[in-house]
Amino acid sequence: MTVGEALERAEELRPGCKVDSRTRQRWLCEEDGMLRALLFSGCGLRAGVGADLAWPAEGGLDDAVELLVPVPFDALYPHYLCAKLDAALGETERYAGEQARYNSILAELSAWLRRRAKPKRGAQWRW
Repeated sequence: MTVGEALERAEELRPGCKVDSRTRQRWLCEEDGMLRALLFSGCGLRAGVGADLAWPAEGGLDDAVELLVPVPFDALYPHYLCAKLDAALGETERYAGEQARYNSILAELSAWLRRRAKPKRGAQWRW
């Protein structure tokens, strides 16, 4: 999924959003940075892609930048953006629903990574 696709899907779920596009792009950058640090850093998968690596010094992200999480788990991005929007606007019930969807997809991604990227002998998983 690209930055543009994630923003478009989130806009479909939350039309007329009052939060600036650059803020939403920054949220995607922060999310990719967190996911890289927590899940992808030790497995060597998806190196070189992600909003965290493409964040420019000024301006916003290009809509064509590929996000870190692969298909089919990339559906977590619109839910993450909607959860952040709902939290920022004080919509606690909507936030809880979106966060639950995000957490479910994140758990599936974590399980997939554990199956796909086996640790070195004797290593212990932290998640």
